[in-house]
This record gives sequence, structure tokens and C-alpha cells, in this order.
Amino acid sequence: MQTIAFASVYRSCFRLLSLASLSLIMLVSLADGVGEAKAKIGKLPKDSVARQPMRTLDGQMFNLQDLRGKVVVLDFFAVWCGHSKQHIPTMTRFGEAEKQRGLQIIGLAAEDADTTRTRVEEFIQQMKIAYPVGLVKDEVFARFVESRDVSVPQTLIYGRDGKLVAHFAGHDATVDTELTATVKRELEK
Repeated sequence: MQTIAFASVYRSCFRLLSLASLSLIMLVSLADGVGEAKAKIGKLPKDSVARQPMRTLDGQMFNLQDLRGKVVVLDFFAVWCGHSKQHIPTMTRFGEAEKQRGLQIIGLAAEDADTTRTRVEEFIQQMKIAYPVGLVKDEVFARFVESRDVSVPQTLIYGRDGKLVAHFAGHDATVDTELTATVKRELEK
């Protein structure tokens, strides 16, 4: 009788551990989508990403391939996003002095039903954005961050050699400090 009871308890514990392991694997898999771009730090972007044209509202055309030799910051945001509004002052603190040292910031507003060209232009004026800004569709955004996670804000920083040196998602005081330090460090190279 004790053997049967022990076997039943053993099976129950085994099922519970299996379920817990499966849950942990699923959580890691979901979190991994956010970290996919971080895994690309130190590497060149795929050729299709490096050559992806980015058109800004003022008609300028950019791609990462042609910007090699500069420190490039791609800042993905949304005009309706509170975190994006908190994040933009981090980006606008870089001015002409950093541009002269080789910094190129390009803002890319996530394109959706609520994001019209007029609304983006108003946002640029409201937030006092002096760097070029364009619109980006989710599928292009996903290719740049190499993830299904197209939440905003997200910022990619590429070194002069074209390699990804940092990927920031969201905005808080830590992101502000680390992003600023990363740009300054890359400009020194």
C-alpha cells in the first residue's frame, strides 16, 4: 500500500516539476524576443538592413551602409507614446557639436493609423527635434531591431565601423544615462 501511495506522490511531483520547467522555458522564449537585437551587439547588421532606405519627412535619404564612418543613432518612437515623449529630450540634448564630431541621429516614428505626417510634424515642433525624422512601418522596424517586439521607444546605436554597439528599449533614468554615455564613448573613437 505504501508503494502505491509513494508512486502517486512521485508522479504528482514529476508533473508539477515538468509544468514548472515548461513555464520557465516559455517565459525565457518570450523574453528572448526582446533580447534578439542585444545579441547582435558587436556585429554588422544584415546586408538587407544596412541597405534599407530611410526617407525622412524633409526628403533626405539615409541607409546604414552609407553612414559608416559616423556614429549612428536610430531612435524608434511613437507620437502617442508617453515613454517616447520622456525619451526625446535624451536625444535632443545632442547638438551641432556632436554632429560635427560625426554623430547622425535619425528619428523613426512608428507608422500606424493615428500617426499622420501632420501629427509627426507637430510632434517634431512640440518636442523641438532638430535631427531628421521619418516614418517607419512595423515590418521594417522589426528588421532593424531583429525582433518581433516593436514596442517604443527603442534606440539602436552603431559605431563608426557600422557595428551595433547598443540597443535600448524603453526609457528611464538608467537608459538616459547609459545611452548618453554610449554616444559620448563612441564619438571619442
